[in-house]
Amino acid sequence: MNSKYTCRFLCSAATLLIASAAPIFASDQGHAKHTGTITKRQAEQIALNKIRGGTLRSAELQVVNGSRFWAVYVVKRDSKNAKEVRVDATSGKILGVQTEKPGDQAEEPPKTH
Repeated sequence: MNSKYTCRFLCSAATLLIASAAPIFASDQGHAKHTGTITKRQAEQIALNKIRGGTLRSAELQVVNGSRFWAVYVVKRDSKNAKEVRVDATSGKILGVQTEKPGDQAEEPPKTH
């Protein structure tokens, strides 16, 4: 293989490696920052598609054991319980859905658009 092309290949590979590692260092004092491919709005829509007839309460990006996901809270009319839909911040895959009873829910105002 020509050394000119080898150098180009290795330089390109090193640049790609450095760029892919950037999200690992994107946190600021332990606060999660969104660097995945799923936006907050997309995560909210994924959750609303899962919980049909629901209304958004809130959504926040969380990091647990190195995994980043959106925790989207959806409430349904005539129900005191909220559904927490966890959406993977990179793939958009639903990681899980949990029911939260009123005593478990944080005092957060409903989301307004």
